[in-house]
Amino acid sequence: MFKRLFSSAPVEDIILDNIKFSLKHTVRKNMKRMILRVRQRHQIELSSSSRSQQKLLSFIEEQKEWILLQHRALQEPFGEESSFYYLSQVYSVRHHSKPLAMAEGLVYLNPLSAKTQSDNFYKKMAQQMLPSRIELYSKKMGLEYEKLRFHCAKSRWGSCSSKGVITLNPYMMKLSEEMIDYIIVHELAHLSHMNHSKAFYALVAFHVPEYKRIQKEISTLSRKMLSK
Repeated sequence: MFKRLFSSAPVEDIILDNIKFSLKHTVRKNMKRMILRVRQRHQIELSSSSRSQQKLLSFIEEQKEWILLQHRALQEPFGEESSFYYLSQVYSVRHHSKPLAMAEGLVYLNPLSAKTQSDNFYKKMAQQMLPSRIELYSKKMGLEYEKLRFHCAKSRWGSCSSKGVITLNPYMMKLSEEMIDYIIVHELAHLSHMNHSKAFYALVAFHVPEYKRIQKEISTLSRKMLSK
């Protein structure tokens, strides 16, 4: 359980598992759901249309495990023994002073530049593997895209613009090949349907019959895989 430090005034500080967080709450009219972010260590950002402290605190309690996960990621995302993901395989992190290296279930990172090394690794692997996959499915689906871009993001795996520009998140390289192919088919399908209509999902299902299962698996992994 969390502890409220200010019982009569608006909640300003919250304790989750003995870790003190400051709470920044922004009230926005007509919001249909609450939006929660942890962008800095020890700070929770919450946006909602409600001013009810009881609702805010209940929502934070429901999201406690996710908040703590984000806090740990911000604290030291690539500490010794932490996890590093590549093509659905989990590697344990070890520190050294050299460029990123992988061997026998271990990944070696320089702690002073681990984030840069990690992002550069995923970008390189994405640029090597994904163009051929998107070309394969582009031909299978009979759909032509204008351009392929890569961009590391923390909120989405990919996107397709109305101008036919496909953007893929290099963090996709953390996922299985089955999941990668689904994301590619999903974005290519938007070239034909710029929505998530029945026709859109019928097209996706034709090329990835197990898309619903894969979609759920990706959703389960998204918070963990996009957190660093």
